Amino acid sequence: MSIKAEYRNGVFKPLVEVGNAVQGKIYEVFSEGELRRLAEGLRWLRDSERSFEFWENGEDAVYDRL
Repeated sequence: MSIKAEYRNGVFKPLVEVGNAVQGKIYEVFSEGELRRLAEGLRWLRDSERSFEFWENGEDAVYDRL
């Protein structure tokens, strides 16, 4: 779930109605900068997968299940 929230008087208040939130459950709210850094990290990981394609073979398939 991704929402925008306003911080006021020590409380984060959602700026839009959150329909499927459960009362008492703890949620994390990320800033746009944090979300951007997370997305960049995922992009880097996805791009680096290509450097390990040589390991995709039948000889080492047993290690895929570890």
